Amino acid sequence: MSFDPFGDFEIAGYLQNLQGLKSPSDVKQSEHFAFELSIDEALAYLAKSKSLNYNAVLEVHKILFSGFYPWAGKDRNELVPHLAVFKGLDNDPYSIVFECPALIKHAIDYAFDLAKDKNRFKIKLGEVMGQLAFAHPFLDGNGRTLLLVFMELCYRAGFAIDWSRTHKRDYLQALSDEIREPSKGHLDNYLTPYVVSITRRDEWPLIIGGIEGLDGLDKEGISYESLNDPHVQLIYKLNRDRE
Repeated sequence: MSFDPFGDFEIAGYLQNLQGLKSPSDVKQSEHFAFELSIDEALAYLAKSKSLNYNAVLEVHKILFSGFYPWAGKDRNELVPHLAVFKGLDNDPYSIVFECPALIKHAIDYAFDLAKDKNRFKIKLGEVMGQLAFAHPFLDGNGRTLLLVFMELCYRAGFAIDWSRTHKRDYLQALSDEIREPSKGHLDNYLTPYVVSITRRDEWPLIIGGIEGLDGLDKEGISYESLNDPHVQLIYKLNRDRE
């Protein structure tokens, strides 16, 4: 784990975690333990929520990770509004450009708007998941938080994904391609063959526990740079021009 957006890794550990852990393996283990302990509570919260919105996403993250991160439930715009976040792939440190902090809520809101038409959503489910991932609202825990939200969206639309048949490497590749080239069908094409009839919510914790790669876009290759950097501003401009 090489990124340190708070600038206090040596004092507070990885992302100011409550245990002050620095070792990647220790962080991953403790973080996931906190997640597993809170899955049922997070799913219950989503089930009783009349509508899904940005505040619901924040609350799910808070429920899942408040046992490990003191800032759980707070987005990047609140914590590090001056920093851009990238993920490097294939020796390109700027391969994936996540949404700038000020527009995170807008990106999540847009994903929810895309999911409102249930028939369209079932066909363009990858577009919705890609939009959620592009928003990358949190410093960590994005994959797991957004997966729970996405599963609830699917449930309300009357279908589910058979995640047991997906493969970590292929899924993350399709997700990365979707973020880089949104609405081109990358993730739609990957996920559509795994669409199945709706599953019971009480089965979800077991399903989620068997999914690999939930944090694949959260840690490896992640970097933060100042939004005031002219080079970073140019990257965002070029990224916007491609959309």
